[in-house]
Amino acid sequence: MKILLGGVPFGRNNVGDEAILECVVGILREICPAAEITVSTDAPERTAEKLGVQTVQLFGFEPAFSQTLMEERIADADVFIWPGATGLSDYPEIPLSMLEIAHRVGTKTVVWGVGMNDKLNPFIYRVLPGKRRVLLTVLSWLALGRIHFVRRLENQSEARARSKIVEQLNQADLVVLRDPETLAAVHACGEVPAAIVGADSAELLVPEVWEHISLSSEAQRILDSDRCKIGLCISAQRQLVHEQALIDFLDRLVDGQHQIVFLPMNHETDADLMADLRERMKNRTQSVVIEGRREPREVLAIAGRLDLVISSRLHLLILASILHVPIIGISRGSKVDNFLAPFGYVTAGTVDECDFDHMQSELNRLIDSRAEFQEVSTAVHEMLLQRLEEAKVKLAQVLQG
Repeated sequence: MKILLGGVPFGRNNVGDEAILECVVGILREICPAAEITVSTDAPERTAEKLGVQTVQLFGFEPAFSQTLMEERIADADVFIWPGATGLSDYPEIPLSMLEIAHRVGTKTVVWGVGMNDKLNPFIYRVLPGKRRVLLTVLSWLALGRIHFVRRLENQSEARARSKIVEQLNQADLVVLRDPETLAAVHACGEVPAAIVGADSAELLVPEVWEHISLSSEAQRILDSDRCKIGLCISAQRQLVHEQALIDFLDRLVDGQHQIVFLPMNHETDADLMADLRERMKNRTQSVVIEGRREPREVLAIAGRLDLVISSRLHLLILASILHVPIIGISRGSKVDNFLAPFGYVTAGTVDECDFDHMQSELNRLIDSRAEFQEVSTAVHEMLLQRLEEAKVKLAQVLQG
């Protein structure tokens, strides 16, 4: 059996995406040990060496790729799998177009563990400031306000995207969504009766052996310290609006005998942001940025050495919770809120308006009740694993049918 994995920007240094990929490959090998797995990735050599799979160029995303090759590879596969991330809202046109090709040529399709925010990506479906918005605003003015051309264009664009989501998901052989909130968001687009709820495949990840992880002496010193260690990751994709307030918060933590471990989930973009935040702290000697490209298992192991994690990156929250490290989320789309819901938690605001008072009170509460959090996170993790097991039964029926 030939299986093609695509529709996610694999190979782009995103630890969350690579964690998903590693775990999905593991699931497929468990179900179909002899399957020939090909991954569409921007890091073909590294991915092939690490996972023992075949690779092909990253389809759908910039830089330019071969449309002809993409269509050939989808047609040649027995099954095309769109294996996760939040692509139903972040970049739906790309994987949906791949599903459309597969359905046209008769390749089986699986949507696996994909998430969806309650709003579509504003950078795609909103008319951003610029010449086009100015022109549409002028047209609205000329129409004496009877027609709001900006809003009409945005509504039309979103309506087309939502219609395509429903159309392509209803043609798929299996649709497993990441969480109940994603299922509700999909049904808000239209009825997809066969869709079921699974979980993020990264829940299956296991930590790297600690002795196999290479760290700087500074990082080793802090991670080996007895002082309370707070992990932090702010996504460079959407930075905090009030950065200085964050830096002041971190300075207060250090003054309170805490240490800060900046744990980037993208070793290029996030790491630069983390380094800048650290540089602006008054007392940066009690903080460190974990540098270099890190495999998901390494990040999981490092997160396990922390006392608490604060993150606007969903997958750092997922990884920390696997090892029952208390978590505080900062929302940059409903996916973080959705993940925290089973824990009974709410976010500490959003990247646009972060609530540092809430963050401080949650930090104090969670550190003082670590055992209570472990009990909750254990129950949540087991529930998510059970949903994954039930979804794997459905996946096996499709792959072995």
